[in-house]
Amino acid sequence: MFRQLTAAILLSLLSTLSMAQMRGGGDGMFERADANHDGSVTRDEFLTARAEQFAKYDRNSDGYIDSNDVPKRLAQRREKNGGGELLKDQFDSNGDGKVGREEFVNGPTLVFDRADQDGNGVLDAKELADAKAAAKAAVEQWRNRKQQ
Repeated sequence: MFRQLTAAILLSLLSTLSMAQMRGGGDGMFERADANHDGSVTRDEFLTARAEQFAKYDRNSDGYIDSNDVPKRLAQRREKNGGGELLKDQFDSNGDGKVGREEFVNGPTLVFDRADQDGNGVLDAKELADAKAAAKAAVEQWRNRKQQ
């Protein structure tokens, strides 16, 4: 159940945020977050990495992530597949239709929370390996569905 839920969340993030590093195996965001390179990722490290990612997702540099920041190719694919706006749905806490920096950084940490199996706020080597495996499985499942 954990792996299926994690895979679904990671797959949603993959399609919504166009996280290129996820396509290669799913561990890219956690590797980036491990600032001190100790092989584990704390919640604070994860949030710091998220803050650093905001500028990447805010492609037009207007201080918000909204539909104007989604690459046209990704928007067309999402529309074709009937996808919603997961990012806005999860992070737009004030309901203005866009996601500001604070909303993004301090928003739900579903991927981290699912990976943190023991709930201690630190992803250890086993939890990171499990998250990587779940991401790979999600990507493979997505590819298989696309081929059908």
